[in-house]
Amino acid sequence: MSGDGRIDKDTRGGFGDTIAAVSTAPGEGGIGIIRISGSRALEILGQVFEPKSKLKGGGSYGWSSSDGGNFSERRIYYGYIAEPASGERVDEVLCFYMRGPRSYTGEDVCEIQCHGGGVPLRRILGLVCECGAVPAQPGEFTKRAFLNGRLDLAQAGAVIDLIRSKTERGYIAAREQAEGRLSERVREARGVLLDVLAEIAAMIDYPEEYVGVVSGSGEDCGAHDFGDMDGALAHVEEIVCELLEGAAAGRVVRDGVRIVIVGKPNVGKSSLFNALAREDAAIVTAAPGTTRDALEVWLDVRGVPVLLIDTAGMREGVGLDEVERLGIERAQEQYERADVCLFVLDGSEPLSEEDSRIARDLDSAKKHIVVVNKGDLGKVVSPEDVETLLGGNAGFRIQDLGFSGQGKGQETDSIDRENLAELEERLAEVLLGGVSAGASLLVTKARHKALLESAAAELKEARSALDSGAAAEFFEVNIRAARGALGEIIGEEVTDDVIDRVFEEFCVGK
Repeated sequence: MSGDGRIDKDTRGGFGDTIAAVSTAPGEGGIGIIRISGSRALEILGQVFEPKSKLKGGGSYGWSSSDGGNFSERRIYYGYIAEPASGERVDEVLCFYMRGPRSYTGEDVCEIQCHGGGVPLRRILGLVCECGAVPAQPGEFTKRAFLNGRLDLAQAGAVIDLIRSKTERGYIAAREQAEGRLSERVREARGVLLDVLAEIAAMIDYPEEYVGVVSGSGEDCGAHDFGDMDGALAHVEEIVCELLEGAAAGRVVRDGVRIVIVGKPNVGKSSLFNALAREDAAIVTAAPGTTRDALEVWLDVRGVPVLLIDTAGMREGVGLDEVERLGIERAQEQYERADVCLFVLDGSEPLSEEDSRIARDLDSAKKHIVVVNKGDLGKVVSPEDVETLLGGNAGFRIQDLGFSGQGKGQETDSIDRENLAELEERLAEVLLGGVSAGASLLVTKARHKALLESAAAELKEARSALDSGAAAEFFEVNIRAARGALGEIIGEEVTDDVIDRVFEEFCVGK
């Protein structure tokens, strides 16, 4: 940064340092990639790359090892990475060069594809840094893409979601943002607000042409008609509210949820866990207390990433060994951390005092689905019994427990595919709040949601002031604030601190 806060760039449109990093995941792999970005990228590649093929007379295919200046753009070269001083070959590689601004970062970019594995990647990165590159910080390649105008802030922030997406739906949501669909809607709204602000500025600067104000309700207060202005604000408010509708579901699709299975021993919790996991992850026997510790597995439930947790049976009594007591304590801890709970009851036996005790301890603020299990053994427990079991809890709202419109509990045999599909559908409804996991343009970040909520509040204030016949100066402040909040989403009005927070969760090399 310069003394006046401006970002220093070199003559090729990039930043002062040329950066380099490994862009592939740690561990063994068929291919590893080192990425170099900056004005010296090609020069550095030229110092460490030795082409395999030579022209007659000893020259290479249009490539100069002195500065890489004749390295053809967007052409793959085959050869070796070698120590510049000794000429010792490090690895057999493919490499290519992309001239800025037609590259990911908007700068000159070179990539080296070598054998995957820690040793060749570390050695090649070390050579590249010895030749003048500096190690890249987390997310620095994408940050440069944003600062060079290749991506806006919403698109840049979606890159890490593409990498970390746990389900196909999560990937689609991230891809849509990376492609700019969220940015398009935000820019549309900001454009309308800019037109409104321009009209307000004209009214303030040339008051002789605007004797009075006509409110949004249509009441005549003077010469200027505000009807169209109210319609413009209503259009922007509609865009903002539309984006907010999918915000809760978007966070769930992006981050996933924790679902814990609880109940007394031997009600079929582990059988249900295995059925949902589609594998025998938990040991299932007729003996109570088989599960001693929490088991976890990631699932894709209608596009929602779910961490499903099986727990030890919750019960009280003397004679429990230390391991079983610890298992019950961990079950309680997992329940407290979970977003959703599957409360399993044995439908083949009358409800017991243990069932009642567990029901009394359930948190009414948490989402629950009651699963009546073992229906194949002959159902004894009725929906009315379940409602009675839950109704005795102070502040417990039955509609929050995954019941249908008739107030009936979800029933399933742990091995019945049709009932299992119904349970998964019910889970998706509870998790997404009625928004389809396939709904397009889900807002997935808490920061975006907060900014949209701020814009919605400012627009509401502006329309209220407009409707009451207030002077334009009053609601102009609200409109500017709404436009500013929307601008923060795409990075058109944003501070350095916010930019740093966006990229701090990125991995190195992206």
